[in-house]
Amino acid sequence: MKEVLYPGAPVNINAEKLQPSATFRMQALKVIGAILLFLLTYLILLAASVALAALCCYAGYWLITEIPRILTVILGFGLIVFGASVIYFMIKFIFAVSKDENDARVEITEQEQPRLFAFIRQLTADTNTQFPKKIYLSPDVNACVFYHSSFWSMFLPIRKNLEIGLGLVNSINVSEFKAVMAHEFGHFSQRSMKLGSFTYSANRIIHNMLYDNTSYVSFIQGWANIHEYLALFGILTFKMAAGIQWVLRGMYKFINISYMALSREMEFHADTVAASVAGGNNLITALSRIEVASGCFSSSINSANERLKEKKIARNIFLNQLTIFRSLADKHGLPLAQGLPHVTYQFVSSFSSSRVNFKNQWASHPSLEERKQHLEQVAMDAVPDETNAWAIFDNIVQIQESLTTKLYRSVKLESNAIHYDGEEFDTWYHTRNEVYNLPPVYKGFYDSRYPAVLEWDMETVKDTPLSVTNLESLFSEEHVGIFNAIANYKSDINTVTAIKEKNIDVRSFDFDGKKYKRKDCDQVIALLEADVEAANEKLKLLDKQAFAFFYNKGNNPALVMEKYRSFRAVHERTETYVELLKRINLILKPFYHDALSLEEIISAVNVLKHKEEPELKRQLKSLLHDGIISKDTADDLQKRSEDFLYTQYLYFKDNAFVDEELNLMADVRFAVLDHLQDVLFKHYKEMLTEQLAQYEGLPPGS
Repeated sequence: MKEVLYPGAPVNINAEKLQPSATFRMQALKVIGAILLFLLTYLILLAASVALAALCCYAGYWLITEIPRILTVILGFGLIVFGASVIYFMIKFIFAVSKDENDARVEITEQEQPRLFAFIRQLTADTNTQFPKKIYLSPDVNACVFYHSSFWSMFLPIRKNLEIGLGLVNSINVSEFKAVMAHEFGHFSQRSMKLGSFTYSANRIIHNMLYDNTSYVSFIQGWANIHEYLALFGILTFKMAAGIQWVLRGMYKFINISYMALSREMEFHADTVAASVAGGNNLITALSRIEVASGCFSSSINSANERLKEKKIARNIFLNQLTIFRSLADKHGLPLAQGLPHVTYQFVSSFSSSRVNFKNQWASHPSLEERKQHLEQVAMDAVPDETNAWAIFDNIVQIQESLTTKLYRSVKLESNAIHYDGEEFDTWYHTRNEVYNLPPVYKGFYDSRYPAVLEWDMETVKDTPLSVTNLESLFSEEHVGIFNAIANYKSDINTVTAIKEKNIDVRSFDFDGKKYKRKDCDQVIALLEADVEAANEKLKLLDKQAFAFFYNKGNNPALVMEKYRSFRAVHERTETYVELLKRINLILKPFYHDALSLEEIISAVNVLKHKEEPELKRQLKSLLHDGIISKDTADDLQKRSEDFLYTQYLYFKDNAFVDEELNLMADVRFAVLDHLQDVLFKHYKEMLTEQLAQYEGLPPGS
């Protein structure tokens, strides 16, 4: 076996900081108190249930034996089953097993991955933890220690399994990998986490009694359907269970809040364990890198879904993830270290600038900011080894391709589908991205939005007074940031609205550093809405100034005007089509989600058939006539549109929906929308590219 790569630990380890903190101990005591209160409540309810069951069984037995008639036998049986069902409801959690399932997992052996097993063995020794029962690989950007829990797992020792996501391995260096693994083992080290495991199991028991009742309901309905008199006992059973749940529900909330507070302390402690063996600095860079890499992995999955339309299958999704990761690094100027983008906490945090802050008592994990502050206080850092984490794995390509195949497990693949490799994806991705990239001189000012040209009087806007004299001042950092600021303001409005409506369970929050209570939410929302309006007006003015700037300072103002008018015409056409689709969707949505009467269905279908479908066909004819949809349009859209145009559909026949016709209509209308949006962006890019070309074409000194 090759020598195992195992990065060093911090030089200075503060043993005191590895002990559970005072806050941890306090939260643990709160959880213990909450659980003891729950157990007392549960025992009282159980005793009452046993007494009720004994009384019911005695009364049922007496009816059956003393008055042996058909009716009394049924009633007696109903009483006995009623009593037994109440008891079963109170103890059914004993038989429940919570399985942590992931059918994309693949178990690996030491023979297959000797270096990884040696690495994990050394790490479990360093964290004073048992070696995992089994080790699995999965495609995800994740790592976890898991086991199948039951009532008995609170009292019996249970070996944990380790899952390692290859999307994670693909994104971090070996020091960061060590830190992430150490964090997971830190949850179950002898130093702190046995109480956490106990409270998790107790929490699952309570959840089972309150919410995991599908099989119990089926059981009650099964015997209640035998006879109408038994149905009465079934109703009584449900009422009794509902009463018990009502008592426990408040208790469940109380325990959960206590447990979540403890869970956050558990995360801090696991971070400390990780810092002691791998360096807190490496854990923070890992968490920062993972934050970005997760989005890149999701993008690679989306790209794989997109390529399925071309009957193309990814051979190695992890090469695709790296392509996207490195492309993002190039876009934002992030340096590479041995092929991996260097992602800092500052870079990650720059994408979120909320003005609303609150302590979420329901959060099970601290924020990245809180974890960074904690690890800085722990002050146990280690020199990072930038070697890619793949260095401790064997048969890398084989496992990457095997796990990639797992991702397609639920997809019905075409028999003639072919694989694409990393090089082909790289070319495809960059070519596709180039189509949607705007000139870098704009610095993102025009990204992810369209100026409100539909509101413009072009002849007036071209004479807009300018407050800028050059491109640098026009596309300054302040101006470029306005659109993101609007998005952040709107996000804060959603947060405060959720607090107001009690969807976020907090009584107070900070806004711009000042404390507010829930009753002040309307006041804060009004302030944010005013900021949104002001920022929108500023952005609209800047868009007008930008047009006036290029119109008046370019070589060919008529061409600039022409490109804006062309974009505006396509924009208007697209908006008209979108409004039509909204009306059609309003008609169709109740078909799938509401219980409509026959008269309501016929009325809705008539509106669809005689009003909206003719308008849809009219717009399709116009798009075909003007060549916006042509034989060169992808996905055979011209033929599909013409087939739809010249076919008569009923949508509803013989008191039943004609699903095939509804699906055909949906396929065409959404495919046309996708195409229109592509055409719109093409005109948008042409407009922005041309105005820049006219300006840059000026002779020196102009």
